[in-house]
Amino acid sequence: MMKVKRVVALLALGLGLSAGGEVASAKDYTIDQYHVNVAIQTNGDAVVTQRVAYDFDGSFHGVYYNQDIGGIKGLVDPAVSVRTATGKTHQLAHNRSQQPNTFLTTKTKNNYKFKVFYPTRDDRVTFQYHYQLKGVVTNYKDTAELNWKIVGSAWEEDLDNVKITVQLPAKNIGRLQAWTHGPLDGDTTVNKKSGRVTMQVASVPAETFLESHMLFPTQVTAQNPNVKPQRRLKAAQEQEAQLVAEANRQREQSRRVPLVIAGIALAIGTLYLVIQWWWFRRHPVHTVKEVPPVHSFEIPPYPAATAQSILTRTTPDNAAFTAWLMELAAAGEITISPEKVGRHKTYRLTQTTKMSAANKTEDLLRFLFEKVGHQDAAGHQTVTLREINKYGNGASKKMSQKFTAWQEAELNRVKAQQFFDEANGQTQLQAWLLLIFNAILAGGGALCAAFVVWSNWRLVGFIWAAVLMAVTLGVAVKRLWHLSPYTQAGADAAGPIKGFKAMLQDIGHFDRAQVGDLILWERILPYAVAFGSAKQVIAAMQTDFSAEELATGMGFYYPLFFYGDFGNTTFASQFGHDFGGNIQSAMSSSSGGSGGFSGGSSGGFGGGSGGGAF
Repeated sequence: MMKVKRVVALLALGLGLSAGGEVASAKDYTIDQYHVNVAIQTNGDAVVTQRVAYDFDGSFHGVYYNQDIGGIKGLVDPAVSVRTATGKTHQLAHNRSQQPNTFLTTKTKNNYKFKVFYPTRDDRVTFQYHYQLKGVVTNYKDTAELNWKIVGSAWEEDLDNVKITVQLPAKNIGRLQAWTHGPLDGDTTVNKKSGRVTMQVASVPAETFLESHMLFPTQVTAQNPNVKPQRRLKAAQEQEAQLVAEANRQREQSRRVPLVIAGIALAIGTLYLVIQWWWFRRHPVHTVKEVPPVHSFEIPPYPAATAQSILTRTTPDNAAFTAWLMELAAAGEITISPEKVGRHKTYRLTQTTKMSAANKTEDLLRFLFEKVGHQDAAGHQTVTLREINKYGNGASKKMSQKFTAWQEAELNRVKAQQFFDEANGQTQLQAWLLLIFNAILAGGGALCAAFVVWSNWRLVGFIWAAVLMAVTLGVAVKRLWHLSPYTQAGADAAGPIKGFKAMLQDIGHFDRAQVGDLILWERILPYAVAFGSAKQVIAAMQTDFSAEELATGMGFYYPLFFYGDFGNTTFASQFGHDFGGNIQSAMSSSSGGSGGFSGGSSGGFGGGSGGGAF
């Protein structure tokens, strides 16, 4: 077991160091501001100034940006500048040296790539791209059209605080119309007087485009050579009307989602409350007269393992099994003696001729003595705690199964005495389920109601959730109040045991003269082990009796709790380590116009634009 623990510790340390190394070398960045100013020229070109604010966490060599030029006449006059967190701005050189403070460009048929070499670490830097796009506007017979994915879908990270301004080369444009396609929580402002369209949105997710579609009179771009001899205005307006209708439908649906979820959650909670209330009416609570747990030295009329199960209302644990072995030793059915082999200290358990037939055939004891242990020279079955601890993993699973069977048999013996009120136990379970389930539903309903855009419905949701939780609390608490898990017989049995256990835990603060005789202390010790109070009881005995009195009066218990080096490693603690550790190991190994944006696309160029850092 110790080797396993050391291996686990080393693995945990190794994983911790590995994780620490990954964190130390990890790098990341965010783009917390993305502003674009577009100045449309009378010849249909666009002069673009794009400011991208990076917040770097770690070391980076630079950034890159890809401008999609498919569908237009190209890109000219590229320039890049940098503004640091201190406000200093400097221009970068355009060459192919790949040295710091330079940028290079690469052009293909449909793409123009900027690669900026600007080493930085844990800093906030704004990169400004300035260039001119040729032929972004098309003049038709009845309208001029700009259809452009200004934010392309090739960005690696989300873009936050996005603002795009498109300035036309004219003012007082009466027939200016603009639509924006992208996240539905954005906003478009059309200022006809100044000839400007502004688009704003809190965030554009990575790999998502934002498209601007604008219609305006051809006189605005009168010098535009990109002319098509057909009508476009009506078809473009009808296309946008469909996209706007779909976007509004999606917005309406998204607004209804929290209302619907809140309503469903609160309705389910209300229905569940009614069902449980009806269940409680048909299953009245059984009341009992509780026996006050008065501190007492009166030894329970039940074995220690049984007493433990009566109090915990569950299977006895490893400490209870240890207490049972001590009771067998006190009855002379087995002997427990400290033993030292070389450097190893252990305890030996040996059957005696007084061993009852029932205990000889008890499954767990027989397994420990006959399968794990062996027969000694005198013909008695014997086993050491060291042998139990060293028992193989595959077989230790079988040991665990035997122990589980013993636990269940002990609990069934207690249940057979009808100490536990199963009906009250079911009532307690149903009350707690009602509390937990409706707390989740009422809390979830109130949370969803907070996102409802209509104030009246939001208020209804809050009130409904509050009333549901208040009534649920009242119904559940009424059922849980003074609800005993015991029958009257069980309460009569558990009360004195509680008082006895409390006395053992607080034994240092009471007059122990009532106990007096060491024979009574000998009977108390197994219960002290089962209740986890052995240290307090031993300390009290060492205070009240001399070493000579303990050695003479405690018989076989003396070397188990008070003798020499083994006083630091008592039988109870050693058995808990060797047997309990083996059981736990087996169990573990078996367990693995102005307005909002619309969706869709109007087919604009620029969809492949985007960037990142390297």
